[in-house]
Amino acid sequence: MANLTSQQINVLANNFLALAQAIGEYRYTNYESLTDNQNMVLRDSHRRTLDYSDNLFTLSATLVMNDVDDSLARLDAITHEIKNTYESLSDVQKAINIAATIVTLGASVFSLNPQAIVDALSNFTAAIEN
Repeated sequence: MANLTSQQINVLANNFLALAQAIGEYRYTNYESLTDNQNMVLRDSHRRTLDYSDNLFTLSATLVMNDVDDSLARLDAITHEIKNTYESLSDVQKAINIAATIVTLGASVFSLNPQAIVDALSNFTAAIEN
């Protein structure tokens, strides 16, 4: 079985969060008609589903941070390459595209959003290679 990506785990986390919200809403809406035991079972299910969601979000962030570590190492190598590329670049539009991805990368780093950093690094790499 293949490993899940951070994005796939994030989707699962969002789904578990939505399911937990549905359980909680059902419990709230039907509170008056539930027995104590039914209420307890729904409360426990709600809590456990929220815990699963939280744990999946944490796992997703951890995997994204692993991606960021790999991407930052790539960025170091690309930085040296881009200095040489700019010295010999004759295509103005490519220079503009690369500059735009650098600005986006900077904004992503300051946002402290790991997924945005990974995406920006991928776009940066693609701009250099094209």
